[in-house]
Amino acid sequence: MPEPLLRRARPGDADTAVPLLVEALDALALELAGASAAHVAWPVFRELFVARDNRYSHEHVWVLDEDGVVVAAMLAYDGRREPALAAATLALLRARDPSRVLRHEPESAPDEYYLDALAVAPAQRGRGLAARLIEAACAGAFAAGHARVGLLVDEAKPGVKRLYQTLGFTVDGERMLAGRRHEHMARQLH
Repeated sequence: MPEPLLRRARPGDADTAVPLLVEALDALALELAGASAAHVAWPVFRELFVARDNRYSHEHVWVLDEDGVVVAAMLAYDGRREPALAAATLALLRARDPSRVLRHEPESAPDEYYLDALAVAPAQRGRGLAARLIEAACAGAFAAGHARVGLLVDEAKPGVKRLYQTLGFTVDGERMLAGRRHEHMARQLH
């Protein structure tokens, strides 16, 4: 079987990429969408994904495409852009429901390229696709002049943390996000 093609996401990838990203975003996706289940959050994130200039836009997503099907997706961007991207996202969400009180919880550091969310389709797990996306992000970040890549890992996901550690990430702090404790991990680029 040939390796999946690494490419930038397109708006037409929403049907397969959005469920993966919502799975990765977990409680944060539910909170932002005002949803009680992932499938209820999908339409909200689909709108954000196809729109431009917001944190969850396809513009910030890389996918692995296998014969026209997205088998993995990663949301990543320059940490300096997080506040502006978050403000644009919250404005879009407030336009959907002006009565909701929404706030931005900072995740990234301004001096890093930030891996916000990553998920692999369940039937594709165990093939090294997550590692491939992460390595591609690190290479791209280095080429763009970044000295480090950062991410958050939920303390309730030790297996995910181990993957990041095997790829050279180390814990350098913690943050609360959507009411859950996350460790901030970073990898220095050379």
